[in-house]
Amino acid sequence: MTDSPGTAFLDAIHGQIETMSDACTRCGKCVEACPMVEPAGLNPADGPAIVEGMLDLLVGGDGTPDAERWAQVCTNSGRCMTACDYGVNPRLLVNMARIASRAKQGEAAVRRDAHAFFSTMSRGTRIVSRLQLAPEVIEKINPPVKPAGDYPATPPDIVFYTGCNVIKTPHIALLVLEVLDALKVSYEVMGGVPTCCGIQQFKQGDGKTAGRVGYNSIERLSRPGASKVVSWCPSCQIQIGEVALPAYKESYGATPFDLSPITEFFADRLDDLRPLLKHPVRKRAALQERAALPRVTVAVKKLLGAIPELEVVDLDVPVVSTQASHLSILPDFKAEVRRREFEAGAAAGITTFASIFHGCHRELIQFQPQVEFELLNFMELIGESMGLHIPDLYKRLALMKDVDAVIADTADLIAAHRLDLDTVREVVALDMFGGAATRPAPAAGA
Repeated sequence: MTDSPGTAFLDAIHGQIETMSDACTRCGKCVEACPMVEPAGLNPADGPAIVEGMLDLLVGGDGTPDAERWAQVCTNSGRCMTACDYGVNPRLLVNMARIASRAKQGEAAVRRDAHAFFSTMSRGTRIVSRLQLAPEVIEKINPPVKPAGDYPATPPDIVFYTGCNVIKTPHIALLVLEVLDALKVSYEVMGGVPTCCGIQQFKQGDGKTAGRVGYNSIERLSRPGASKVVSWCPSCQIQIGEVALPAYKESYGATPFDLSPITEFFADRLDDLRPLLKHPVRKRAALQERAALPRVTVAVKKLLGAIPELEVVDLDVPVVSTQASHLSILPDFKAEVRRREFEAGAAAGITTFASIFHGCHRELIQFQPQVEFELLNFMELIGESMGLHIPDLYKRLALMKDVDAVIADTADLIAAHRLDLDTVREVVALDMFGGAATRPAPAAGA
């Protein structure tokens, strides 16, 4: 293979698109199943026409406004995939249609916007994590990628692929490592910008860069020699597992590892984990479920079901999206989903509402002052039953709602990491407080 990774990726993806386009019957069932269609102002009954417009985009045509709107609001829920009876992956087609739509802006503009988007994410991840962790702990959960020959000759059981952003909520990643250690699993931790999955560029329409980044990360993740890579981030699982790895196989003839979510890895080892869940957790909990990877939700419920005296209840609420951030494209719908979750949780008498993924957790905990039940991540429940407690430092800082207070609280770490104070101030205001350096809000009802 002599093509660049980005070109090889696009060639492989376009081959898949051609095959799936031929298989597609234009029935529109994928549109009917999509939970974002009606909130976006589209008519599910127009499904066949929307699909036709999407396929036109994929072959370089103008498409239709409805097709472009559908591509714009896609949250990777995956409902379209289960609706298709013909072996088509509508999720991939819709994502590629978004790339085709944004290509109308010109390659230079798309690449510039994608780079800016990625750089903002990377900077936020770097700063927010360092406001919580000492340098030696950063090294533990975000170690540098080594050359291929520098890893031990005996491969580890797994590579734990953290993705980029879980390090913003490091207590989650640290709890995962504690569980892996307790299970006596050998592992290498890999993540951060050097092994980015490419989702940031992919979402912004820069398919070529996304492919190059994804292929490079596949090569780096393979260096420790493990046959299994387990992911934390759902976006990474989809982008590498569904998009980059199949394309890589098409380009190079084979893939160097299998990729699956860490929750499924833990659930498969429940017989070993169960004896470690020694402490009763007397709580009534509900999960903030997401649609994109339904087997993850099944695995999490299986794990929580093994915790002594923990009661897990289901809420009758919409199950949508990959993470909360994906819903930001429709802010009113996002707020409505959250309102229904909180109201259903209160009506069910829960003591605990648990996120599954890190992005959801960062947004969820902002609302702690508004609800009576605790907001946490499901890994904290597992940790509690195992006798592990790692504080949620992100939550503590985020609830300060004041940039100066965060800077004062983290002054030692700012100095230890030699962070630029103006950059810290900007990142905290934007990344933790949504652009506002506010004073603490009054408690709900005050």
